[in-house]
Amino acid sequence: MDKVAFAIKMGKKAAQLNNAHQAAGQKPSLQRAGNLAFNQGASHGKEMGKSYLKTFEVVPRLVLRGVQLIAAIIICGFYGNRINVEQKDHQKIGMVWVYAVTIAGLSGVTAIFFAAAASAGSIPVIGSRLKLLKAYRAYPWDAFLFVAWMSVFGTFAHLFLKRKADDKYRGSNTAAMKIALWIDLTNAVLWFLSALYGWFKAFAARKADRLTDKAGQKIFKTESNAV
Repeated sequence: MDKVAFAIKMGKKAAQLNNAHQAAGQKPSLQRAGNLAFNQGASHGKEMGKSYLKTFEVVPRLVLRGVQLIAAIIICGFYGNRINVEQKDHQKIGMVWVYAVTIAGLSGVTAIFFAAAASAGSIPVIGSRLKLLKAYRAYPWDAFLFVAWMSVFGTFAHLFLKRKADDKYRGSNTAAMKIALWIDLTNAVLWFLSALYGWFKAFAARKADRLTDKAGQKIFKTESNAV
């Protein structure tokens, strides 16, 4: 953060020199240089601060991604088993099983990738340089998976929620499928939480950038008025 303070100090000095040059009829190039120095210093400070914050923030994020991965694997087990049984019985594979396993597979891969990105991005100094590993900016994908899981839940709730135990669908165990559909809903909730977190953090980052810009403009405006 010393670099930020230094940038602000140099920016103010540049603004003062600029006013002196303006009085002599010269172009306000030093003020632009001061603004640039302030913005660069503030940007560097924010990135460093966020990098250290990630070190403490990463644990709950990894827990969430881990739970998402486990829930996806469980669903692959439930519906993947039905695909395996139907293949062995030479039956036409039900598309509902395929759809659910596909969404579960996408969710599992996404959870692993985002967990790895969060871990790398939490490393101090290094994390501030890995701008491409800001997984929270991919919150639209989390939102897509939330919608996909709600679709899976809706499909299986329609098939099994009111189905009696002795009324089997494609030879499946109705009681087991009722358990699975609530895990589908759990998956939807988990992806909604990660999407909400990503959206909030992205919004907060944009807000911080705007506040920094306003602070810089205010500093130089104050210096100009003082001189």
